[in-house]
Amino acid sequence: MAIGDAITGGCACGAVRWRAVDRGFRPYACHCKGCQTRQGSAFALNQQVLVTDLATEGAAIEGTCTGSHGATVTHVACRSCMTRLYTINHERPEIATIRTGTRDDSPDLVPAFHVWTSRKQPWIALPDDVPQLETQPSTREGWMALVLPA
Repeated sequence: MAIGDAITGGCACGAVRWRAVDRGFRPYACHCKGCQTRQGSAFALNQQVLVTDLATEGAAIEGTCTGSHGATVTHVACRSCMTRLYTINHERPEIATIRTGTRDDSPDLVPAFHVWTSRKQPWIALPDDVPQLETQPSTREGWMALVLPA
């Protein structure tokens, strides 16, 4: 897949579909307690897209919470099956964070880095050659430097 290509995905029941432009944002694994709890798993696999490049079809619902770094985060999910599709962090409102497990090509994705490793489950072994951050960058600039392509 090349930068500028379309990426697509949707919920488990098929009631909501999304489409975005791949701008080269790197997929990553988040091991924070919030992702563990809201995903019902050991971590979340995420990737950013520009909100202006993201289109959804179908009935979705929204809810907000406070994220691990203290920011307000809006979660968007399918109204029917409750699959979490993406979030918008209010500190970076121009960027949506899609749950890459909802991508049609999700088996092809590998995390480029891991954040919140200080909270990862102890039985998870991370590859030594992939960057690992104990928390996450504290500034918008630091975050964008991490997720944007090199």
